Amino acid sequence: RKNEGVVALSGGVDSALVAKLAGRECVAVGLEGSHDLRQARHAAEVLNLSCTSVTITEDEIAAALTDVVGTIPKKDPVSTGIALTQYFIARWAGEHGYRRIITGQGADEIFGGYARYMESTDLEEELARDFLGLEEQARRDQAIAALHGTYLSMPYLDLRVVRAAQKIPASGKVQGNRRKIPLREVAERHIPQDLAWYEKKAMQYGSGVWGVLRKLARKNGYKTSMQDYIDQISRVEHGH
Repeated sequence: RKNEGVVALSGGVDSALVAKLAGRECVAVGLEGSHDLRQARHAAEVLNLSCTSVTITEDEIAAALTDVVGTIPKKDPVSTGIALTQYFIARWAGEHGYRRIITGQGADEIFGGYARYMESTDLEEELARDFLGLEEQARRDQAIAALHGTYLSMPYLDLRVVRAAQKIPASGKVQGNRRKIPLREVAERHIPQDLAWYEKKAMQYGSGVWGVLRKLARKNGYKTSMQDYIDQISRVEHGH
């Protein structure tokens, strides 16, 4: 079954639904005691799926930074945080003989999952803009996966799913403080209600990676700017 891939599980609705429908081995990544590891463990138990928890450390993150910053096209803190989390998922998968990693990416953009959408003055416009940004994100994530001889499979970006999502008006995706409504309603048919409506933190926060990035920046003398720290890593990478 290894050639069928492993599911990257964080415990949010996007990855929980994919995990349930795929019915494959799952992997969750985060720092010891992090929100994502706890939530993924809970989701796997509830869904009766086997899930490996991969605990990462500050030292491992520091060691991976050069590789990650050197690989991603947009070298900003958010991209770096997301890519670092992906890096450790891909590393574990590659080391355990998996080539394909099945992920929940794209669901936030096509179904309206981000918290900022609740404040949006023109939601249709914002969703359209974020949809266009998916290509660059996918390139970044595939480049990270390729470092470990793996690739990402993103079911939410399947043409049929995207077409179905684009037929739903923005007002049907975000209402008041409820986001990603169509996806959660579909998810309720397959997974327990508390998982379907669970509000998860963004990947880089939930995994604990963001806090470590901030800490590393401060340790290296960049007290106020994570961006300056990342730029410095990038310069060293290019031998400047």
